[in-house]
Amino acid sequence: MGLAGSCSAGLLEFAWSGADTKRLHLGRASQLGLESALLARQGLRGPATVLEGRYGYFNAFSLPPKLDRLVDGLGSDWAIQPPSLKSYATHVTHQAVVQAIQDFQRQHPLQPQHIRRVVIRGAPRIMEERHTVRAPESVMGGQYSLPFTAAIALTRDLSNPLVYNDEAMRDPVVRDLAQRIELEPLEEAAHTGPASLQAEILLEYAGQRYTLVTQPHKGSPHNPFTWDDVCDKFRRFTASIISTRQATALIEAIGSLEQAADMATVAQLVTHM
Repeated sequence: MGLAGSCSAGLLEFAWSGADTKRLHLGRASQLGLESALLARQGLRGPATVLEGRYGYFNAFSLPPKLDRLVDGLGSDWAIQPPSLKSYATHVTHQAVVQAIQDFQRQHPLQPQHIRRVVIRGAPRIMEERHTVRAPESVMGGQYSLPFTAAIALTRDLSNPLVYNDEAMRDPVVRDLAQRIELEPLEEAAHTGPASLQAEILLEYAGQRYTLVTQPHKGSPHNPFTWDDVCDKFRRFTASIISTRQATALIEAIGSLEQAADMATVAQLVTHM
């Protein structure tokens, strides 16, 4: 029922238990888009008024619909630009917090037993109820939790995505720290836009008091990845599943995509992952 229900509309219910359906949502959309194209090619018909019809997409998902917005800026404004990418294997709303902690860690290596207090102050968006589960049951649940992810970041190097694993989830030091991290939503903070992802972290450690102020995280529109950054992330995140040679071949194929005559080469490289 949990899997079937999520197929109906990409429900957010997974957030409270850390269910695996989150990882299926974007793939499911791509799968059904391709399936629709293949069925249409074979003659299966769908409603021609699927977008604007009385019971079509726009009336179903936005009341009242503003159809003029559909073509507003068509050909000049691109919804996928600027891109937003994540540096760490955790929810996008927590990227800036993780980066601030990791940057601090590189300058001041922490011993968890000396962490006395951690307070995170920020916009309500980054600490909504679904992001505050303090004892998640799975890696997915941990990646959705701000206090648990902050505890992981304080005890591990998250530049390696594989360290956010079952061992980390069971670590009593992490679980204790996640329970003690204080969250203070700032109601006056921005609720949308880049400012809604920023925060301030108060850290009391070994008799010292530090204040970490976040910046737009690496990979965000205001601090974008370079091509080299993207390639480095790809190599790190795929190192456990493909060879160095295949990773290089994929990077070269994507880098020259605009000159590609067809997608067969890329498709073959991906299907052999």
